[in-house]
Amino acid sequence: MSARPTIVLVPGMWHGGWAWEHVAKLLEAEGYPCVPVTLPGKDRAPGDFTFRGHCDQLSRILAEIPGDVVLVGHSYGGALLTEVGAAPRVRALVYLSAFCLEPGESVSAANDAVPGSQLGEDTIRLVEGYLVVDPETARHGFYHDCAPADAARAAERLTPEHPSTRTTAVTNAAWRTVPSHFVICTQDRACTPEVQRKMATRTGSATELESSHSPMLSMPESVARTIVEFATEHTVSAPLQVARKWAGSATGADNSMKE
Repeated sequence: MSARPTIVLVPGMWHGGWAWEHVAKLLEAEGYPCVPVTLPGKDRAPGDFTFRGHCDQLSRILAEIPGDVVLVGHSYGGALLTEVGAAPRVRALVYLSAFCLEPGESVSAANDAVPGSQLGEDTIRLVEGYLVVDPETARHGFYHDCAPADAARAAERLTPEHPSTRTTAVTNAAWRTVPSHFVICTQDRACTPEVQRKMATRTGSATELESSHSPMLSMPESVARTIVEFATEHTVSAPLQVARKWAGSATGADNSMKE
């Protein structure tokens, strides 16, 4: 059997690769190599903290991976998928409540255009030149369906973000040439379902989860299942029987990945 694609997992703003640990564990148990990305950031990882620096970092990671890649982005991570996701060997893109943008559009332009976000321009603070989110705001806006202890722990791990991550407009649209799927989180308080559904029309493929903004923490089995099902459709090396054994829609209950 040929090798399965590598799943590259890109986090949202303020998060690191730790946000994907549950999803990555499930995928790796099924034989899918995973690369949870931690982007450069203050108190997080060295490198260029800007949007362009993040794009360059992701491009370097993709260039070093042999074989097929399925690229998954959460929230802000979707802007990076949009910008550099048409790299060689990337066979599919999965946007998880993520910013599937048009060229010339930025995260802030897309999210702030529609009222209702609890993590919009009015709740993000600028501290010493970096964007920060207060833990209480994060718990309610990002993690309201997570176990309280998990939500508190995640909120405490958030790190400052460079302002350009919200305001820099993308120049490419990888979703136009790479098969792409959008996961709409219907209970999302950070990126409203209305904003998500507008962006989801661009991919031509979408499913819904009854989830907060952070289903990779609250329902990782459903997220992993969705990734594998779409990967199976768009990579020759992903065996069809893997998707079949998780019968049913990703909109349903968060069942175990194991039979």
